[in-house]
Amino acid sequence: MKKLVVVTALLLSACSQLPDIGADKPTTLSAEKQPVLAVPIPAPVTDANEVANNDTTESLATDFEHIFIDTDMTFEGVLPCADCSGIAYHINLYRDGRFEARQEYLGRGQVQLISGSWLLEKRTLHLINQQSTLPVFHFRSNQHLVMTDLAGKPILSSEAYQLSRYASLKKLDPRQPLLGMYQLKNNVATFITCQNGDTLPVANTQNHLPMMRLYQQDTRLNNKPVIATLVGRKSADQHGIDTLYIDKFEQFWPNATCPDQFAQKQLQGIVWRAEKVANRYIPHQLNVRLIFEKDRLYGFSGCNNFNASYQQQANTLSVQPLASTRKFCADASNIEQQFTEKLQQVDRAEVNADKLQLFYNNQVILELVPAVN
Repeated sequence: MKKLVVVTALLLSACSQLPDIGADKPTTLSAEKQPVLAVPIPAPVTDANEVANNDTTESLATDFEHIFIDTDMTFEGVLPCADCSGIAYHINLYRDGRFEARQEYLGRGQVQLISGSWLLEKRTLHLINQQSTLPVFHFRSNQHLVMTDLAGKPILSSEAYQLSRYASLKKLDPRQPLLGMYQLKNNVATFITCQNGDTLPVANTQNHLPMMRLYQQDTRLNNKPVIATLVGRKSADQHGIDTLYIDKFEQFWPNATCPDQFAQKQLQGIVWRAEKVANRYIPHQLNVRLIFEKDRLYGFSGCNNFNASYQQQANTLSVQPLASTRKFCADASNIEQQFTEKLQQVDRAEVNADKLQLFYNNQVILELVPAVN
């Protein structure tokens, strides 16, 4: 605009110095005295789709071929699940090439903590762990990860397949349900996880004390290893040694063993977790579980402990009336009533692959899986 004003001023100045030219005089001027014409300076050409810089555009990758993990990042969200209400993900990407992830199967309470290294190819993110397979993601921007399909293309048709970046790096929740072999000797406890065989010393915290007392009072145990279910977290102690910190003790399972996924499953000696009752999924947090011993079964139905005798011949199975405690739990009583009623109706049992199916009149009325945590 300033340039245009200067040019206009020069033009007016030139005009004021022109001689008075009458109608009867020639209008030809010498070259030296011809006026300087003002040429408009065009405004900069802008793209109609161009957006001014703001918080949104600043968050987008500036290089549409590459993206860089040059700072520690946290992504969270819930992705679809074939047989549960969703899988909650918390993924931490570290600029040194490591990742940590927490997968929680909602409605089933199954939690996996996974760590490894990441590989970034342009915008495709691979999370590498030898024991677990994780989804492949695509950086839609440095604020969003999108799951890819089997062909490796990002699924952009729905935001259900998207994880969003947290404002800052967020620490992973390390707690998870665990099943393993517990043993106490000279007030020193160890726990061997059934899932991966880790042997962990148990920290003597307030939440561990009820477990210690019950173990010491149970004459059947007598310093022997016993399967236990609990909620805990693995963390390094002050000496850098991986240690189990118990958040909640659930139950001891005498005569149970860790399930062997490669062995032919038997009815007895396995802690079975109830997964379905009459085709309805049972919330994992209710911890509905049972174990078959010789001629006797016992377990936890979501609110109360129960036990009963049973008879088995080949695949036929009959369960006698249950003896149970009589607590009331508003969030569990409906499921508990259905489970205990169906359990007493069972007339046949089959172990198929990794499931225990209990039948009545040739219809599956209860479905259970080996508890691994």
